[in-house]
Amino acid sequence: MTPNGSWDLVADIAGFEQANNPAGGPLDSNPYGILAEAGRQFLTDAGGNSVLEVRANGTVSLVATLPPTPTGSEAVPTEVVRGPDGALYVSQLTGGPFTAGAASIWRVVPGAAPQIYKTGFKTITDFDWGEDGNIYLVQFASAATLFGGPGLLIRVPPNGAPVVLNSSLTNPTGVLVGPDGAIYVSNRGNQAGTGEVLRIAP
Repeated sequence: MTPNGSWDLVADIAGFEQANNPAGGPLDSNPYGILAEAGRQFLTDAGGNSVLEVRANGTVSLVATLPPTPTGSEAVPTEVVRGPDGALYVSQLTGGPFTAGAASIWRVVPGAAPQIYKTGFKTITDFDWGEDGNIYLVQFASAATLFGGPGLLIRVPPNGAPVVLNSSLTNPTGVLVGPDGAIYVSNRGNQAGTGEVLRIAP
């Protein structure tokens, strides 16, 4: 999209899923997270359980598929971020019944099988790396159902246990570490007219 509101089609992600179905199972496509880099974008297809690369000419290629969870739920990848080590890191929401502890952050290197980096979460919608080397992630909810319980902001250190920084969010869908060191969260991300951006000092 351009500042004047015009837009152009870059790639047909659903068409790639239709033609290839890389993760198998029912055909489904829901592009969610995008990492824009020079000459290409990486994106997660939450419906297709895949991580894709889109070149500047619109060519779509498969980077990785995420496997089902140990409980048999769909992976449902959400965000993709370039890590400090140069690898891609991918979060997951998981499919129903949205089991607590089943969602992970995956480390993805093209050409290699995805590896779990951190696990033990639930319904991760977004995450970001801080300059302090920590991951900051938001969980959409914390109760047994997808929409039940408060959303959470969690700091995940490279070593050591995760720390809940805020447990009073409502269906957060985005998080970004600002240049001022504060954490910015899109709260009520699924509610038209009441969504808000929160600044949270860690």
